[in-house]
Amino acid sequence: MTVRYTAPMTKLPKITVHGRFQPPAHQNHWLYILDAFNRAEYVIFLITNPDLDDRQVDEAPHRSQKENNPFTYDERVVMFQSLLAKKGYSENRYSFAPFDIRDGESFGKLDKSTPNLINVYSPWSAKKVELFEGHGLSVVQTHNDETSLVSGSDIRRIIRSSANLEEDLMAAGFVPEALGGLNRVLKSRRSKQLQ
Repeated sequence: MTVRYTAPMTKLPKITVHGRFQPPAHQNHWLYILDAFNRAEYVIFLITNPDLDDRQVDEAPHRSQKENNPFTYDERVVMFQSLLAKKGYSENRYSFAPFDIRDGESFGKLDKSTPNLINVYSPWSAKKVELFEGHGLSVVQTHNDETSLVSGSDIRRIIRSSANLEEDLMAAGFVPEALGGLNRVLKSRRSKQLQ
Protein backbone atom coordinates (compact mmCIF):
# COMPACT_ATOMS: atom_id res chain seq x y z
CA MET A 1 0.00 0.00 0.00
CA THR A 2 1.51 3.32 -1.07
CA VAL A 3 0.96 6.38 1.07
CA ARG A 4 1.19 9.73 -0.66
CA TYR A 5 2.92 12.18 1.60
CA THR A 6 1.62 15.50 2.77
CA ALA A 7 2.98 17.36 5.78
CA PRO A 8 2.55 15.11 8.82
CA MET A 9 0.29 16.16 11.66
CA THR A 10 2.23 13.87 13.99
CA LYS A 11 5.40 11.90 13.49
CA LEU A 12 5.36 8.21 12.78
CA PRO A 13 6.94 6.06 15.49
CA LYS A 14 9.40 4.48 13.01
CA ILE A 15 10.32 4.52 9.35
CA THR A 16 13.02 2.85 7.26
CA VAL A 17 15.31 4.31 4.65
CA HIS A 18 17.50 2.14 2.50
CA GLY A 19 20.39 2.41 0.12
CA ARG A 20 23.91 1.35 -0.68
CA PHE A 21 25.31 4.63 0.63
CA GLN A 22 28.68 4.03 -1.02
CA PRO A 23 29.76 6.12 0.85
CA PRO A 24 27.36 8.08 3.02
CA ALA A 25 26.51 10.81 2.34
CA HIS A 26 26.14 13.17 -0.56
CA GLN A 27 23.56 15.96 -0.66
CA ASN A 28 20.81 13.84 -2.22
CA HIS A 29 21.36 11.07 0.37
CA TRP A 30 21.08 13.68 3.09
CA LEU A 31 17.77 15.08 1.78
CA TYR A 32 16.33 11.56 1.83
CA ILE A 33 17.60 10.92 5.36
CA LEU A 34 16.41 14.29 6.62
CA ASP A 35 12.98 13.56 5.14
CA ALA A 36 12.88 10.34 7.21
CA PHE A 37 13.86 12.11 10.44
CA ASN A 38 11.20 14.75 9.78
CA ARG A 39 8.54 12.06 9.33
CA ALA A 40 9.41 9.69 12.19
CA GLU A 41 10.76 9.60 15.72
CA TYR A 42 13.05 6.67 14.87
CA VAL A 43 14.82 5.85 11.60
CA ILE A 44 16.07 2.39 10.65
CA PHE A 45 18.82 2.50 8.04
CA LEU A 46 18.65 -0.58 5.83
CA ILE A 47 22.06 -0.77 4.20
CA THR A 48 21.80 -2.64 0.92
CA ASN A 49 24.44 -4.78 -0.72
CA PRO A 50 25.86 -5.54 2.73
CA ASP A 51 28.00 -8.46 1.58
CA LEU A 52 29.54 -6.62 -1.39
CA ASP A 53 28.80 -9.47 -3.75
CA ASP A 54 28.23 -8.96 -7.45
CA ARG A 55 24.69 -10.29 -7.89
CA GLN A 56 22.85 -7.80 -10.06
CA VAL A 57 19.40 -6.33 -10.42
CA ASP A 58 18.23 -5.83 -14.00
CA GLU A 59 17.14 -2.23 -13.47
CA ALA A 60 20.51 -1.10 -12.12
CA PRO A 61 23.32 -3.60 -12.83
CA HIS A 62 26.06 -1.01 -12.17
CA ARG A 63 25.05 -0.94 -8.48
CA SER A 64 26.56 -4.39 -7.95
CA GLN A 65 29.91 -3.80 -9.61
CA LYS A 66 32.88 -4.06 -7.28
CA GLU A 67 34.24 -0.57 -8.05
CA ASN A 68 30.86 0.90 -7.08
CA ASN A 69 30.87 -0.81 -3.69
CA PRO A 70 34.21 0.02 -2.06
CA PHE A 71 33.02 0.17 1.57
CA THR A 72 31.94 -2.70 3.80
CA TYR A 73 28.71 -2.67 5.75
CA ASP A 74 30.64 -1.97 8.99
CA GLU A 75 32.57 0.90 7.39
CA ARG A 76 29.34 2.48 6.18
CA VAL A 77 27.87 2.21 9.69
CA VAL A 78 30.95 3.93 11.15
CA MET A 79 30.60 6.73 8.60
CA PHE A 80 26.90 7.13 9.32
CA GLN A 81 27.42 7.21 13.08
CA SER A 82 29.96 10.00 12.70
CA LEU A 83 27.73 11.96 10.31
CA LEU A 84 24.62 11.66 12.47
CA ALA A 85 26.54 12.68 15.60
CA LYS A 86 27.88 15.76 13.78
CA LYS A 87 24.35 16.57 12.62
CA GLY A 88 23.14 16.35 16.24
CA TYR A 89 21.05 13.17 16.10
CA SER A 90 21.02 11.12 19.27
CA GLU A 91 21.86 7.41 18.99
CA ASN A 92 18.41 6.61 20.40
CA ARG A 93 16.81 7.98 17.19
CA TYR A 94 18.25 5.46 14.74
CA SER A 95 19.69 2.02 14.11
CA PHE A 96 21.25 0.09 11.23
CA ALA A 97 20.56 -3.27 9.65
CA PRO A 98 22.01 -5.09 6.66
CA PHE A 99 19.43 -5.52 3.90
CA ASP A 100 19.91 -7.55 0.74
CA ILE A 101 17.32 -6.02 -1.57
CA ARG A 102 17.92 -8.83 -4.09
CA ASP A 103 16.84 -11.50 -1.61
CA GLY A 104 13.16 -12.04 -0.82
CA GLU A 105 14.04 -13.40 2.61
CA SER A 106 15.38 -9.97 3.60
CA PHE A 107 11.95 -8.44 3.02
CA GLY A 108 10.39 -11.14 5.22
CA LYS A 109 12.58 -10.00 8.13
CA LEU A 110 11.20 -6.44 8.06
CA ASP A 111 8.54 -5.33 10.52
CA LYS A 112 5.29 -4.98 8.57
CA SER A 113 4.11 -2.26 10.94
CA THR A 114 7.02 0.02 10.00
CA PRO A 115 6.58 2.06 6.80
CA ASN A 116 9.40 2.21 4.29
CA LEU A 117 10.36 5.56 2.80
CA ILE A 118 11.27 5.38 -0.89
CA ASN A 119 12.40 8.37 -2.92
CA VAL A 120 11.02 7.71 -6.39
CA TYR A 121 13.19 9.30 -9.06
CA SER A 122 14.23 6.51 -11.45
CA PRO A 123 13.06 3.18 -12.91
CA TRP A 124 15.06 1.39 -10.19
CA SER A 125 13.41 3.34 -7.38
CA ALA A 126 9.97 2.67 -8.93
CA LYS A 127 10.89 -1.04 -8.99
CA LYS A 128 11.75 -0.84 -5.28
CA VAL A 129 8.21 0.37 -4.56
CA GLU A 130 6.96 -2.78 -6.32
CA LEU A 131 9.36 -4.99 -4.35
CA PHE A 132 8.39 -3.63 -0.94
CA GLU A 133 4.67 -3.64 -1.69
CA GLY A 134 4.93 -7.09 -3.27
CA HIS A 135 6.19 -8.37 0.08
CA GLY A 136 3.23 -6.84 1.92
CA LEU A 137 5.17 -3.87 3.29
CA SER A 138 3.82 -0.34 3.45
CA VAL A 139 5.59 2.30 1.40
CA VAL A 140 5.70 6.03 1.84
CA GLN A 141 6.74 7.57 -1.46
CA THR A 142 8.60 10.80 -1.60
CA HIS A 143 9.68 12.63 -4.70
CA ASN A 144 12.63 14.70 -3.57
CA ASP A 145 14.06 16.30 -6.65
CA GLU A 146 17.79 15.99 -6.85
CA THR A 147 18.98 19.42 -5.76
CA SER A 148 22.17 19.12 -7.71
CA LEU A 149 23.73 16.73 -10.11
CA VAL A 150 25.50 14.65 -7.51
CA SER A 151 27.18 11.50 -8.72
CA GLY A 152 28.16 8.71 -6.39
CA SER A 153 30.50 7.48 -9.12
CA ASP A 154 32.28 10.86 -9.12
CA ILE A 155 32.56 10.79 -5.34
CA ARG A 156 34.06 7.29 -5.38
CA ARG A 157 36.51 8.34 -8.12
CA ILE A 158 37.58 11.34 -6.03
CA ILE A 159 38.13 9.13 -2.99
CA ARG A 160 40.30 6.76 -5.05
CA SER A 161 42.45 9.36 -6.76
CA SER A 162 42.17 12.95 -5.56
CA ALA A 163 45.13 14.81 -4.11
CA ASN A 164 42.72 17.44 -2.72
CA LEU A 165 40.22 15.02 -1.20
CA GLU A 166 38.17 17.32 1.02
CA GLU A 167 37.98 20.21 -1.45
CA ASP A 168 37.06 17.94 -4.36
CA LEU A 169 34.45 16.05 -2.33
CA MET A 170 32.76 19.29 -1.27
CA ALA A 171 32.66 20.46 -4.88
CA ALA A 172 31.08 17.11 -5.86
CA GLY A 173 28.23 17.47 -3.34
CA PHE A 174 29.54 15.46 -0.38
CA VAL A 175 28.03 16.49 2.97
CA PRO A 176 30.73 18.32 4.99
CA GLU A 177 29.75 16.59 8.24
CA ALA A 178 30.39 13.22 6.57
CA LEU A 179 34.11 13.89 6.10
CA GLY A 180 35.08 12.87 9.63
CA GLY A 181 33.66 9.37 9.28
CA LEU A 182 35.12 8.90 5.82
CA ASN A 183 38.56 10.03 6.99
CA ARG A 184 38.33 7.70 9.99
CA VAL A 185 37.59 4.71 7.74
CA LEU A 186 40.31 5.62 5.25
CA LYS A 187 42.84 6.07 8.08
CA SER A 188 41.88 2.69 9.54
CA ARG A 189 42.38 1.07 6.14
CA ARG A 190 45.83 2.65 5.74
CA SER A 191 46.78 1.49 9.22
CA LYS A 192 45.75 -2.09 8.42
CA GLN A 193 47.72 -2.01 5.15
CA LEU A 194 50.87 -1.00 7.05
CA GLN A 195 50.57 -3.91 9.47
